Amino acid sequence: MAGPLDPEAPFVSSAATDTALLQRLSNVLHDMGLPCSCQEEVERTVAVFAEFEVRRARRRLLESARSRARQLAGFLPYLDDLNAPEAAVMDPEDLTALADAFRQIANAASQGVASLELLASLNETQCPAEGSS
Repeated sequence: MAGPLDPEAPFVSSAATDTALLQRLSNVLHDMGLPCSCQEEVERTVAVFAEFEVRRARRRLLESARSRARQLAGFLPYLDDLNAPEAAVMDPEDLTALADAFRQIANAASQGVASLELLASLNETQCPAEGSS
């Protein structure tokens, strides 16, 4: 189902693709058998670029989660119609609109969860727990 929330879905696979690409690039450069000083510089450059990409991914994931939170907050006032005294006799079009609001909320929440879980996994691999030294 295409909708206003779909543009974020490709980001998760994009982050995984970027990571895989960096790993392949690093492997190819390592296998080239460059002179030691050059190899060390290439490895440092790839490491710096990889860290840059991780920071960029973190920012994008956090912004995605924030965007989902704003969408959720935007839909909540529409649900107040369910508390109105006349809610039991709402016409089918209004009920369908509320059902769609629930679908959009569920979709936004699901995407927010995916963004935060991926962010947590990035933070786990990059930031070991404090006190575990």
